[in-house]
Amino acid sequence: MFKQPWLLMLLTALAYFAAGRLALLLAIPPGFATAIWPAAGIAVAVLLLYGYRYWPAIALGSFLVNIPLDPLLSGGQAPLLASIQLPFFIASGAALQALVSVWLLRRFVHYPVRLDTTGSVLKFIVVVCGAGSMVSATVGVLALLQAGQLLLSEAPFNWFTWWVGDGLGVLLVSTLIFVFRAEPRGIWHSRRKVVVPVLLLATLVIVVLYIMASRWELSRQQGIFERHAGQLFQRTEAVLHSYFEGLYALQAFFSTAEVVPAEDFEQFVSGTLQRNPGFQGIAWNPVVTHVQRRATERRLSEELGETVVFAEVDQNGTRMRAERRDSYVVIRYIQPLASNRRALGYDISSNQLVRRALMNAARRGEPAATEPIRLVQETGEQLGVVVYLPVTTASGRLQGYVSGVFRMGDVMRAVLAGESMGGVSLRLRSGGAAPETLYSNTDSEVGRGGSYFSQSWPIRFADRQWHFEVDASQRFWADSRSIMPWGVLASGLLFVGLLGMSLLVLTGAKYRAEESERELTRIVERLREAQGQLVEAEKLAALGGMMAGFAHELNTPIGIAITAESTLIADLEHLEEMLVAAEVDLPDQQSVLGRLREASRMALDHMQRAGSLIVRFKEVSVEKPGADLRNINLHDYLRDILLHLSPNYRRSGHEVSLDCPRDIYLQTSPGAIAQVVINLMNNALSHAFVDGQSGCISLEVERDSQGVLLYFRDNGLGMSEQVLEHIFEPFFTTRRGGATAASGLGLHLVYSIVRRQLGGEISVSSVLGEGSCFTIRLPLSLTAASAEGGQKSFDSMAERRSGFV
Repeated sequence: MFKQPWLLMLLTALAYFAAGRLALLLAIPPGFATAIWPAAGIAVAVLLLYGYRYWPAIALGSFLVNIPLDPLLSGGQAPLLASIQLPFFIASGAALQALVSVWLLRRFVHYPVRLDTTGSVLKFIVVVCGAGSMVSATVGVLALLQAGQLLLSEAPFNWFTWWVGDGLGVLLVSTLIFVFRAEPRGIWHSRRKVVVPVLLLATLVIVVLYIMASRWELSRQQGIFERHAGQLFQRTEAVLHSYFEGLYALQAFFSTAEVVPAEDFEQFVSGTLQRNPGFQGIAWNPVVTHVQRRATERRLSEELGETVVFAEVDQNGTRMRAERRDSYVVIRYIQPLASNRRALGYDISSNQLVRRALMNAARRGEPAATEPIRLVQETGEQLGVVVYLPVTTASGRLQGYVSGVFRMGDVMRAVLAGESMGGVSLRLRSGGAAPETLYSNTDSEVGRGGSYFSQSWPIRFADRQWHFEVDASQRFWADSRSIMPWGVLASGLLFVGLLGMSLLVLTGAKYRAEESERELTRIVERLREAQGQLVEAEKLAALGGMMAGFAHELNTPIGIAITAESTLIADLEHLEEMLVAAEVDLPDQQSVLGRLREASRMALDHMQRAGSLIVRFKEVSVEKPGADLRNINLHDYLRDILLHLSPNYRRSGHEVSLDCPRDIYLQTSPGAIAQVVINLMNNALSHAFVDGQSGCISLEVERDSQGVLLYFRDNGLGMSEQVLEHIFEPFFTTRRGGATAASGLGLHLVYSIVRRQLGGEISVSSVLGEGSCFTIRLPLSLTAASAEGGQKSFDSMAERRSGFV
């Protein structure tokens, strides 16, 4: 079918790619394996039917299925090399699995594969679909673990799903391909009406059930995730709201008090800090004019016991003395003091981001938050956010700002304290055109393998809107998974395997029974044909024996009569010479002598003809199976015979053709073959055509499992059923009398030579007006045929080829 190997290579790769892509549509997260992988069955079938050399097509198809497109489109050598490593290993595993599976099949199940017994089908399922399908699953899962795409705890489930999908693909798809392409064609063709629809339907049901169970399981897991994510959001929102309550209380405290000593401030906020551990600090930031600067710096220095000046931070993050301004917003009090001592005296209005938040808070009279910034007291890498709440006098004069300092990582850790995340990844992101991640608990363990569920909410923080995002990773998917899809898949595989095994065994048994019935019918037909031929042979043998008896009894008197008649003719000639010499001239002398000579000549001719018939009787009755045995090239020998006979048929305008392979050699009696062909040719020239008609005669030869078949055909008058029944009988002829009168021994002699001297068989078929066909089967070796003892009957091939073509 495929004369060009590259064409089959290309079609195999495309078929593997198409089947793999379709199968991935059925994949359930994490998406590394699917319920059925038809491509595995395609791989096994192609390598089994067409040879191991097509394994690169399997590797190419698998590589194309698994290679990601993003690195290819984005460009760059490093991302491209990294992205093809995993598909390369998976493709290697797929090709190796196909090679191993085919080797196991040939080794334990044998080829041509019939799968018609319980043992062979069980071996196919256990050895090929079971053991052979472990290769790709093992290589693929190891590659995923090495690439960091799969958790070690998830390896067994993914290996099992991968193995089951490949095994089911081999069982289903390779069997369906065998039905249409495998040898022996007879047994596989007989399974099309049963195996194909039943296996397809059963597999469809199992796959649908598995998908339904997996989708239900996925919905259940998603529901668990959404409830968990919602609880996390509500808890975070509630905690952040409680933090703002503390700031509002501190605002009221400063609004009602004219002067707040440091001790009172510490005592007031200590409770708030205890209740809200997420605070990095709570500060009082009064508005200080330049006139008040020196006095404020002196009081801060006295309180701390060290020199304190108003400070600011340059673009490089270096702390320096604040430049002169009309007013400052400095950190006057801050708790807890120990971790925030460096912040005292810092002019927060020197920072542009903070100044913008201060202006918003003052203008609106509500809390305002900065964008994510690096806090002046920060020693690590966390970003911080400061919320400012303005404090005004009764007359509306701005006194300053109470502020809450948040390191968002610490805030969220406080929110999530005691909470079991279990593979849930939480991120808090700022808004705006370029959002920054304020907090993320995603680590290498939680984030490995990608996200399977995702949920996000907008969350209000002072005057800003942030994004609260929750993702479920592979770990969450694994921890919340039930075994129901596993059970459906395992039971489905067992069901399809048992059903497939039962169907293959039953259809195989049915085919063997039908084959036995057909063989028994052929044997019965051969026996009947042999019986008819035996009866015919016995009849002809009896006739031959009778002719031999007649020949023996008539031979002596005919011989004596021929001798006497020959003597009489000689004496008549002598008498005539004597009468002439004696000059005796009797009345009517010449007339009488002439009649006597004519009568004697006629009697002698007929006696000689009778003697020839007796000789032919003897030839018919004598068996010479071992005479003149030689090895001959059948084509050359038949060509020489027809060349010798060419003057006879060319004179009458007939066309004779020979169609014989040039490499057929026989050990036989060449003279007997020549006599058979000559008699058949003479019979055709004498009886097959009307006088003056030109016809076609062909001699065709072909090999047969038991020797060679010769077909001698003509397109002449043909024979009726009555003539066919007696065609090989002695003395039977369709022409009696006249110049072309025949003895009727020609075809009987052919029959006897074929069966007795050549160890073969002969039959004839004919249709009136369409011609006749003599079919002769000869053994390749007459010696071997004689040693086997007996003659074999014609099979159906000879019967099909009979008739003029």
